[in-house]
This record gives sequence, structure tokens and C-alpha cells, in this order.
Amino acid sequence: MLCASACAHADAELQSFVEKTLSDVRSRTGLPAAAALVQINGKVEAEVAIGERAMGHPAAVTTKDLWHLGSDTKAMTATLIARLVEQGTLGYEDTMARLFPGIAARMNPQFHDVTVSQLLSHTSGLPALSSDAEMIAFQAAIKNEKGLRAQRAALVEFYLSRRPAAKAGDFLYSNIGYTILGAIAEQRTGRTWEDLIRKEVWKPLGIHDAGFGPPGSSLLLDQPMGHEWRDGKYVPLNPAKSESDNPPAIGPAGTVHISLRDWLLFAQDQLDGEQGHGKLLKPESYRRLHSAVSKNYAFGWGVLRDKEGSISLLTHTGSNGYWVADVRIVPKRNLIMLTALNAGGDAAEKADREIGKALQDHLKAFD
Repeated sequence: MLCASACAHADAELQSFVEKTLSDVRSRTGLPAAAALVQINGKVEAEVAIGERAMGHPAAVTTKDLWHLGSDTKAMTATLIARLVEQGTLGYEDTMARLFPGIAARMNPQFHDVTVSQLLSHTSGLPALSSDAEMIAFQAAIKNEKGLRAQRAALVEFYLSRRPAAKAGDFLYSNIGYTILGAIAEQRTGRTWEDLIRKEVWKPLGIHDAGFGPPGSSLLLDQPMGHEWRDGKYVPLNPAKSESDNPPAIGPAGTVHISLRDWLLFAQDQLDGEQGHGKLLKPESYRRLHSAVSKNYAFGWGVLRDKEGSISLLTHTGSNGYWVADVRIVPKRNLIMLTALNAGGDAAEKADREIGKALQDHLKAFD
């Protein structure tokens, strides 16, 4: 079940190491499938996909398959917002009261002065959407709305009229904050967040193998399925069923699926931007995206800096509970590492961290 044909010209030693690492971790943890891609100095040196698209079925994953990114979507949403700022459509310091004057009177006063920057950096005071109770409230807020723009507009009013979950300025990771960023983009452009991501982020980079929600068809088994840990085993989830992903309205916070090669195009642009020559944004916009605000979190990225103040790592991990995806960019080494699993839960997230650390250590990424 190894898919190495795409790597005929890759680094054979590194390719072998990645294959063995994924195989060992998968065998030990019982994961349905895992994939990884390593690029160094602009060349893909290893690319591996191993395992089953759905546990218990013979269809094997391939290096061209699509993987759900979960919260790694946030870096794309942040980049979209930066594009709109550069176009003059909105500003980083625009406040909720200014952006949504029609509901300002019904807005909790503590949200009046919360800014776009605070939404991007998870310092807005909005909730995480991490519990069953929060999800029930989320679903109730959109149940009577038709269409994603209407649902996100309803979420803006619902959450901005409630009490904050934290003090503005304090870090609280918030899927709601990024959902509202999508609503802001929609309100200012008249287009859905999905259309804007395609037009402003994917198209300029040549990204074609990407979409939203779980990939593939349950009838054809043409893509990996997400898996839930249930009764001591991984159970594949039908992508056509609503329970296989978070509600589509949460898209700006985490519903993108994509091939590793196309995800690499986005990661490469972020790396190029850090080095002063990205396609999507001006150099100062990339610097803003990659400048940590709180808890080493910038705008859609986790950021670590070295003693000299240079970025040593840009990273993010995403999961909707049924998939895990991880991106690590090491600018000084011109290195990008992508990993993806079609399973979620604590054990899968631990396995993903193990794979990522093994790659970092093998490549001596921070030596």
C-alpha cells in the first residue's frame, strides 16, 4: 500500500525514511492511512501515502488523494483577509461596531471595539466552539437560515450579542472568530467565503485539487474517508452524512480539503512571502500574517522565532475530529513538511506529532 511512484526523482534515502516512519506508526497505532510530503529548496524530496481510504476496504490511498485540513484552513482565511486589506475593502483595525452598524445597538458593548486583528489572532474574546453545548447553540442560531451567507450573518449577530467567553486581548482559540472573519469578507464583497477563497487564494496559486467538506463519494470510495474512534476501533464516516464534518457555515475556520501537492503551493507562497517574494501579498502583509500576537500565535499561524528574532518555524495543526493535518515551514532551511491522516482523536493527533518530530529530527531542521 505504499504509493511512491510520484517520487522517482526524489531523495531515495529520505523517501525510504518517510515510508518506514509512516508504515511503523500506522502499524503500531492502527491508523487507516497516513501521508507526508517533504520539500527542500523548492524540490519535493519525499512523497508518501500509505494505508486504506476506508478501514476494512481494499482501496489504497495515493499521493494524489485529498485530505481534510481542519483548522489549517485558518491560514488561508487569514491570507484572504490580508488580500482584502491590501485592496482597501477593509482594515485590520476595523471594529465590529463599524463593520456591522446594523446590529451595533444589539451588540454586547464589550464587542464594539473588537478588531479584525483580534479575530485573526484569537484575542477577540469569542468562544472556541469546542463543546457539545456550544455546538448545540451554534446549530440553533443557523437552523432557520437558508444559504451559507445568511447562516454566517446570523452567527455574527448571535455571538456578538452574547457575553464574551474571555477578555478582549487575552488568547482564546476561537473557531467562531474565524467564522465571523468569513462573514466580514462576505459582507464587504457580496460573495461567499468559498468563492473568495477560490478567487483570491487558490486561483492565483494554481490550486485546482481542493474543495470544502469531506472529500470524495461514499459510493465510489474515490477518496479517503475520515474516521472516528468508536468502541476501540476506527470507523469510516460516509462523506455524504452531515456528521462526517463540522457544519459548512464554519468553513472559514476549518473545512478545506486539498491534495498535498496543492497544499504545498499555498505553503510555498507563505515561505516565499517570508523571504520577500510571495505571489499573493506584499512583503509587509506576510510579515503581519507571521508576527505573533499572543501565545506564539500570529494570523492563522503558530510562529517560533530564534534568538536573533528570525522566524524558525511557521506551523499549524488542524483536525475536525476525524482527520488530522499538519504543516511545518522552516524558512532558514527552505524546508516544508506536510502530514495528513484520515483519522482523528487523541491517538491520531499523537501519531501525527510523532511523524512530524521524526521528520524534523531526521532532517535536523533546527540544527
